[in-house]
Amino acid sequence: MGANLMQALLDAGLPVASSCSGDGVCAKCKIQVIEGMRNISPENATESFLRESKGLPGDQRISCQVQVLGDITIDTTYW
Repeated sequence: MGANLMQALLDAGLPVASSCSGDGVCAKCKIQVIEGMRNISPENATESFLRESKGLPGDQRISCQVQVLGDITIDTTYW
């Protein structure tokens, strides 16, 4: 717990789209939170900026900016 979501996905062998290697610039690593929104960290300033500039809906998060705090169920368009 407390792991970076993008890194946890990569460690599990799952593909994560990214052109910035998790630097919080491209927002390609966006994921949809299906269950467990309360079990991830609140949005930080970088993620809020990306959400606004990319027009992302509220159920999508930028995986490189998220810390996992408990069980979650996620999905993404590139899986």
